[in-house]
Amino acid sequence: MLVTSQILSFVLAFAPMSYEDVWVRLGMFSLFIHIVSTAGFSILYFLQSFLSRFSLHKQAALIVFIFETITCLLSLTVIVLFPEQTSPAQWSFLLKNMAICLFVSLLFIHTMTIFLDKLQAAEVLAKVELDALSARIRPHFLYNSLNTVAELTQIDADAAEHAIITLARLCKATMHVQQLNALVAELQLAKQYLELERWRFAERLVVDWQVPEDIADIKIPVLTIQPLLENAIIHGVEGVSGISYITVKLTQNERFAVLEISNSYLASHVSSRQGQGVAQANIRARLSRYFGDRATLRTQIINGQYIARLELPRGELL
Repeated sequence: MLVTSQILSFVLAFAPMSYEDVWVRLGMFSLFIHIVSTAGFSILYFLQSFLSRFSLHKQAALIVFIFETITCLLSLTVIVLFPEQTSPAQWSFLLKNMAICLFVSLLFIHTMTIFLDKLQAAEVLAKVELDALSARIRPHFLYNSLNTVAELTQIDADAAEHAIITLARLCKATMHVQQLNALVAELQLAKQYLELERWRFAERLVVDWQVPEDIADIKIPVLTIQPLLENAIIHGVEGVSGISYITVKLTQNERFAVLEISNSYLASHVSSRQGQGVAQANIRARLSRYFGDRATLRTQIINGQYIARLELPRGELL
């Protein structure tokens, strides 16, 4: 507002005119325009909840009316206080100011309309990108889980029923991947997924949960944690004949919650199945959509352990 007002003052001050020195005109125009813009935008700020009830056309008309009224009142004040400066063309002074204000107000409204259109287009594009990312989620565990349930029906009917209920909850989550979920709910979903995998791998799978009871109230995209655990199963358990360990550790401070998922890693035992990079890229893209660069997903291999480190901010979304 300040920069635009001053630019307008320079344009008017250096235009061909018949009275006063150019620097005197610049000072007068700067003072006049800054008073009008400051008063006008202050009124708009305090009336924003009131203006939001109207259509865009009515909002534009009200904006023009507010600035025209302020310009008119200020021009009349100048005429009354400084009659020798405005006489004999008092009405010309008033009409010129009103015309300039009308032009600038319409230009401002036009600029904001273009900005609003671009903002809405960006939001639509972001939603389309998010839908595309969500559509790429392919929960391969569903196929393995169905096979597990089929086997349990022949061995333990109660366990099969419990597995079906757990699988139904996971399937419900896959239908809401465009939405957000609480961190505590995502961890519960991850535990349900590992219950299904435990029936599949039995004593070969050992999970160490290092999660505090009091979990921060953080919203994250649905199915953010489960794909990381699925990668740990695929690349750290399926290719190993002995016991495999997965550790899920959550630490929290005032600014962040950090979730680390680690599994034993041997290059010779890594599964040949593809998809780990795609899943991680998908998670990063969805986190960026909601958190920008405040949320990160990093992976590293340390001492035979593959570690996926998910850092989540405690605060508002973008």
